[in-house]
Amino acid sequence: MSELEPKRPVTMRDVANAAGVNPSTVSRALRNDTNVSKKRREEILAIAEKLGYRPNPFVQAFTAHVRGYRRLPSHAPIALLENRDSEKHIFNDLYIEGAKEHALAQGFKIEPLNMKSVKNSLPRIKDILFARGIRALLVMPPSSHCLMPELADFPVAMATIDYSLKEPNLHRATPSYFQNMEMALRICAQKGYKRIGFCTYQDEVDRIGMHWLGAFCGWRDLQKPENQVPVHFNSYTDPQEGDHEEQKWDDHRDHFYQWIEREKPDLVISNDLFFYYWMVEKGIRLPEDLGFVHLGVTNEEPSVSGVDQNHHQIGAAAVDLLISQLQKNQQGIPPSMQTVLVYGSWVDGGTTR
Repeated sequence: MSELEPKRPVTMRDVANAAGVNPSTVSRALRNDTNVSKKRREEILAIAEKLGYRPNPFVQAFTAHVRGYRRLPSHAPIALLENRDSEKHIFNDLYIEGAKEHALAQGFKIEPLNMKSVKNSLPRIKDILFARGIRALLVMPPSSHCLMPELADFPVAMATIDYSLKEPNLHRATPSYFQNMEMALRICAQKGYKRIGFCTYQDEVDRIGMHWLGAFCGWRDLQKPENQVPVHFNSYTDPQEGDHEEQKWDDHRDHFYQWIEREKPDLVISNDLFFYYWMVEKGIRLPEDLGFVHLGVTNEEPSVSGVDQNHHQIGAAAVDLLISQLQKNQQGIPPSMQTVLVYGSWVDGGTTR
């Protein structure tokens, strides 16, 4: 063979001949299929590595596509787990709608499971999945940060939505909080706003991390000193289950009013509409006196400017994460968690210029 001629790539049949097995056995071993013994899989993988075998990405994509249709029956079930206080999550219904619509379009069906119905017992949920032959679980986000370490023993494909579930680390689909804040700041600056302020509270930071806060503070620190507005950390806390202490709304509201009077922002950005309602209650004219941007706009407040996080697409993206795992015969906690970020869309409402 001439040195200029390309070397023939090593094929799966070459690996099979060297290992003394059928090509189909090599294929299953390379997919980590448990139908091939662990010892045999390790032997085949070692031979493939020694020969320099590399899968053809186009063939691999095609066979995964065909294998998905062959292995996954029509309307295969995906369990949707509403855990603890998932129902309190402001966007829960929108995520579920998007997940159901996309699952149906892909030949799957969503089967709701609620922790309350089994007395908050994850081991019982595991038994139900096994009894019903369900191989995929979509864990809905609670309204606050949450730990569910028992999921580590679930032998199914799993994914979640948002950052609320802190343990274990599952593949997740989430709003692109950082980019959404950047988009809101850029558009508001184009509208002529200079002293832009951000309102948040500790529970929100605990739930989604520093994504909004980091994007805002980075942008703010690049502005002229006279236009830099300190973040308003409201003293509001999400009431926990069993907490009967009345929320001191007057104190929270007055704290917000004091911040406005002291810092004199010309626009307020927040993910919570109670700041908007407090502004209206105070008699602040929007947008004449002060602008307001909501980072989670829905159809409930069509007159408010802000960011539509595209919750239906986020639910659909979570379903795609599950289908991908099913097609690759993957289950349990992933060795490296993947996050799919869904960008939001700007909504021009009546609370900005």
